[in-house]
Amino acid sequence: MNRYRIVVGLDLSEYAEVVLEHALDQAARHDQTELHFVTVVPDARLMAVTKKRLTELVRDGLGLLHDGIDWRARMHVRVGKPAEEIVALADDVDADLIVVGRFSQHRRRVGSTAQRVLDLASSPTLTVNQLGKPVTDHAQCPDCARVRASSDGEVWFCDRHRDRDRDTLATTLVLPSTIWTGGTLMW
Repeated sequence: MNRYRIVVGLDLSEYAEVVLEHALDQAARHDQTELHFVTVVPDARLMAVTKKRLTELVRDGLGLLHDGIDWRARMHVRVGKPAEEIVALADDVDADLIVVGRFSQHRRRVGSTAQRVLDLASSPTLTVNQLGKPVTDHAQCPDCARVRASSDGEVWFCDRHRDRDRDTLATTLVLPSTIWTGGTLMW
């Protein structure tokens, strides 16, 4: 059985633990996983201290998991441009998934590492976005929430927020299980 290979780009910022968590969550979805954690530095003189920081971060993250998992973990510190090195490692190990973070204030910044990885990667890529945004920034209208709940999702917006030029087709469909299973048990 082939291992499911995940390349995890970690920049060792305050958000690296969030990216690590998402990568471990993806790893837990597979029986045998091979994790490749990579940090890229601009200068080879930074390798020793970076190796130490990467090892501590990954060791602490993996230490939270219980015994009995069949994972392999490798750490890589490369010199160069982060996006190019992350994608190169993914190609080198024939990765099934790349996990990177995207935490800048300008989320679609053209020069961001995550955007460059998305542009260059041939592997599926999970970008972990900023977490912990205050709910009040995008507070839902209470009237919209009531309309949605009372209509079981058939109507999404109250009269005040409904856009007459945009229609939402919401249909609840209940299919008999025999359609999906051909009449046999699913498990």
